[in-house]
Amino acid sequence: MINQRQLPSHKKEKNAWAKDALVRLRANPRDAVAVMTLYESCSRELQELAVRHFGKNQLGKRAVLNLLIAVVSRAWSYDPQSTNASEWLSRVAEAEARRLREALDVDGNASRRIRRAM
Repeated sequence: MINQRQLPSHKKEKNAWAKDALVRLRANPRDAVAVMTLYESCSRELQELAVRHFGKNQLGKRAVLNLLIAVVSRAWSYDPQSTNASEWLSRVAEAEARRLREALDVDGNASRRIRRAM
């Protein structure tokens, strides 16, 4: 069983990993080890966000990878001096999830209109 005192340090440790990975990706967007470290430190948050926007299905699983790609591709904009890594990551991933959801809704509505017209 996890002691309540252990949770904050574990969370701090994951945030430190995420911060380190983002700083490394900011310097080198092709750093595969940094991408893996970032995923290991924030996969749960990305999965929860994907399930909230897309459901607990194949689409939600695919969305996790899209959210990770969005975070990695925007790592250049991360400022470790002014922003907490976890907060920054959540904002970027949330914005991408909304963008994907809107695009999916627009495509879904267009395809339904086409089917009804036929």
